[in-house]
Amino acid sequence: MKLSTKILTTISSAALVACLSFTKGENDVCTQTGELSKTAPGVQVFTSNSDGDVPLAGSPYGYEMWTEGGNNNTLTWFGPDQGGGAAFRTEWNQPHIYLGRVGYFWDEDKPYTEYKNIYCDFNYTRSGRNTAGGHSYIGIYGWTRDPLTEYYIVEDWYGNERRSDTLPVDTNTTRGKIVGNFTVDGAVYDIVVNTRIEQPSIDGRTTFYQIFSIRQTPRQCGTISVTEHFKKWKELELPLGDRMYECKFLVEAGSGTGWFEASYLTFTQEDLPCNK
Repeated sequence: MKLSTKILTTISSAALVACLSFTKGENDVCTQTGELSKTAPGVQVFTSNSDGDVPLAGSPYGYEMWTEGGNNNTLTWFGPDQGGGAAFRTEWNQPHIYLGRVGYFWDEDKPYTEYKNIYCDFNYTRSGRNTAGGHSYIGIYGWTRDPLTEYYIVEDWYGNERRSDTLPVDTNTTRGKIVGNFTVDGAVYDIVVNTRIEQPSIDGRTTFYQIFSIRQTPRQCGTISVTEHFKKWKELELPLGDRMYECKFLVEAGSGTGWFEASYLTFTQEDLPCNK
């Protein structure tokens, strides 16, 4: 059956309204700079490992914090009513490794195609370069199973002794090899694949894959079209598993003393791509 032009226009307009109402344009996101209250109702402060995902009350999100060593490592969630509902602050002090993250948790037997089109809007400030040790990543993070894969969409980092934070993370930090690149959200992302042998994972110490999309122009605010990365990885026949565990916004630090604070952070799942 052929749809009329009027019907097609109505469908297109409805999709556009949905995208605009749930996902801000980059200019709007980058103006979300107000300081959030640490004493508002719903704020929670976590000071120890979460031992897996922990639901955050009143929101669609969960958090995980995992650290080896160090002291005074914390994750503060600003609650469901501030900064887009996922905004958090995290601090670390000389850990061997630190990961703090907030976002969607599923742990289901479903591929990424079952979760519509995922977007993340973000705006944050952070401590300066060389405050996160030998490696660091800021951006989207998660795991899949079948096969077991750890994935990253790296928007920014803290730099290290080998490379400034004004330049993108490279394979001296991630290891592995570059297998392609593509353009989305106004920038080129290099795609890196790596294999970790007998290392800690969501399934204990084992061997697993890593996939990275690394933005070549680091940024601290904007919109991440998460599903577009999944599509590209599948197009390149990379080992993104068919069972999605999570999709969260991550701050990872390999030692150092530093901090991160989001003034705005939110995730949405749209029926149609929003052409960000």
